[in-house]
Amino acid sequence: MTIHLIRTEGFPEDQFHELLAFLRKQVGILQFVGGKTVTLNPDYTYHIFLEEKAYETQFKPRKQINSHFKASESSSDAIYEKPTFPLRKRIYSWENLLNAARAYRQFNQVPDSDLIFLLTDAHNTKNWFGGIDENMKNFFVHTADWPLFFRLLNKPIYPIAYEILAWVLRSLMFKSREEIIDFVHDEPVGCINDFCSDKKQIILKMRTGDICDECMDQIIYNDVSPPLLRQIQVILNEIRQHILFSSNRNVYLTSSRLRIDLSKRKLYFPDYAQEEAKLNPKELALYLLFLEQTNGIALNQVIDFKAELLENYKQISGQIKPEKMQATIDLLCDYRENELNITLSRIRKKIKDVIGKEFAKKYTIDLLANNQHGILIDREFVEISA
Repeated sequence: MTIHLIRTEGFPEDQFHELLAFLRKQVGILQFVGGKTVTLNPDYTYHIFLEEKAYETQFKPRKQINSHFKASESSSDAIYEKPTFPLRKRIYSWENLLNAARAYRQFNQVPDSDLIFLLTDAHNTKNWFGGIDENMKNFFVHTADWPLFFRLLNKPIYPIAYEILAWVLRSLMFKSREEIIDFVHDEPVGCINDFCSDKKQIILKMRTGDICDECMDQIIYNDVSPPLLRQIQVILNEIRQHILFSSNRNVYLTSSRLRIDLSKRKLYFPDYAQEEAKLNPKELALYLLFLEQTNGIALNQVIDFKAELLENYKQISGQIKPEKMQATIDLLCDYRENELNITLSRIRKKIKDVIGKEFAKKYTIDLLANNQHGILIDREFVEISA
């Protein structure tokens, strides 16, 4: 089964590609294909949310899907500010969103059997996390708002991936979208088909990553392929691990092990994430220097550690020209230049991209309480291999 992912401009391109890579990690029947950026028809209305409760409510129609309730909040940005009320938002109809997927299918001659998901930060008339059309082949998933529910989650791709998989499974479990509405659990049980009229209830089902017995019976009844179901369950379980980790504030009080592979020039955080931060030789040489100096270093005194920095660089760079290595380290140590600050900034970004802003604080090179720059991690958690 081929699933095409397309996006509107409001869903950042880097997150789109990261989401695609995450979904492709588990090889199986579901094949995920990256598509193009599409533009919505500028036919929208405005809605004013007077209070937060209305903003966090999904509307469920009784027996039909064409109702007119209103939408949710903004921004997939890494820095998220909770909205203040009253709040005015543009609202797009379901038909507008789904028409973008239909038009993409027609223009690109996508086979009728393939599924198309529009990933968009645009708010929809029912304030749903996602939706499906009457043919059960075209979908949209809302990509904004996730920090409202998972404040410490460093990557919104995980709940977005969850929604994609949930709608894929529903399209196979049911014959129509009206069937979906009639079947979903009004009271949350921690199942993928919990409706979540209070949108905060989605936290429960993502933490469990579960499919209840009733829904499993429905899956069996509709003869959903076991290998396909297994692929979905494996990905859901990985999403669950990320969600559980991000929602447990106590984890932040402890430290993950930090493993450094000098030959691959990578930093691993095995208790936090499966991904790794890859540093270039200059960045890693500088990082190792600050790891060695447990009390930190004043940035204008890095030049006093030029010999140690050069030795680190020689060990990991693979350079054979001493003059080039010396020139690189000289520039890095010259406080009048901006090379040191640029390198520190790049190291911070690479670590934050892997484990998120909150958890990166113990692993990045930043200002310490003693006004020196250093790394907070307890060195007993650090392992270095050649």
